[in-house]
Amino acid sequence: MAFFRRRSRVPADPRPAIARFWAWWAENRADVVAAAQEQRSDELIALLRPAVAALDPSLTWELSPSSRKRLTLVVSSGGKAELRALVERWVLAAPDDPDVEFAPVRRADPTLFESAVMKIDDYDIELRELVAGTRVDVQHGVLDVVIHHPLFPLLDHEHRLSVAFMGLDAALGEDDAERWIGEVEVSADTPMDAIPVAMLGTVVDQLRPAGGQWAVLRGTGRKGPIVALVRRPLDRVERPLADTHVAVVLDYEAGSDGQPRDVAIVDDAEKLGEQVLAELGGDGPRVIHVGRVTGGGQIIVHFYVDGLEVDPSRARPVLEGWTHGTAAVQATPDPGWDAVAPLLR
Repeated sequence: MAFFRRRSRVPADPRPAIARFWAWWAENRADVVAAAQEQRSDELIALLRPAVAALDPSLTWELSPSSRKRLTLVVSSGGKAELRALVERWVLAAPDDPDVEFAPVRRADPTLFESAVMKIDDYDIELRELVAGTRVDVQHGVLDVVIHHPLFPLLDHEHRLSVAFMGLDAALGEDDAERWIGEVEVSADTPMDAIPVAMLGTVVDQLRPAGGQWAVLRGTGRKGPIVALVRRPLDRVERPLADTHVAVVLDYEAGSDGQPRDVAIVDDAEKLGEQVLAELGGDGPRVIHVGRVTGGGQIIVHFYVDGLEVDPSRARPVLEGWTHGTAAVQATPDPGWDAVAPLLR
């Protein structure tokens, strides 16, 4: 028997607000471009701040020179997972503007290390002077960093962090900084074997896997041993539209250790997972098969989908073919991928 259950409140559909923004842009873009080119910052803020806030008050934005067009307008979630899909949809709905390109994250921009200066109190913080001590966290596949600037002894902790994260964004871009940087410390002392923060992109490139693969993880839960088959690499920043967790829960007859009595059960679960993936639309920017977890008399197959465009109830007919016990599909808004957090790293 299969059934569909949605247990969490569905977030408001952002598409009407996005459409209103682009209608506003069509009417005001000439004024925005002129204010940016003539460096009338107060006028630019007065124009863009309320328009971006109408999408969501927590979003951040910046308008800066572009290497591809005259300007780049970045509207960013500022690291808030619940807003990442919103800005991605905002970009997908953007017009083809002759003067302005649009981006949902700050891209890496090594040229900032040549000229960018942050003004904090009475101090001029030059990004080119940022250095980092690095340590690879092999278990989690990320880079832990200790960041230093010669003026850090004069700044409080929060301002040091602001400078550090600006440097990380400039070196890697927002998405790669989130994906590949683990612990971030700031230090008034120069770390041992420090390298310029501008070079972190080269270090991160060495962490990237050569290709997709699946990893087997083993652990112990309340009902005995657990075996997980998990996609690698796996991180939500790679699929910003996939904001809804879909769990296919398959019951089976378990042995004394909670694992399947018959190996055919696992094989059937794998085939069913492939069928569910196909029904959801196949692997792509709006759908990803994360993996499965087996133990305690259940196999849970994890997917993430675009909650606005993909209907998880498409999986219902597939589940009718599960003959080893009951089967269910559950859908929950989960932009931070919290449901699979133990499997991510």
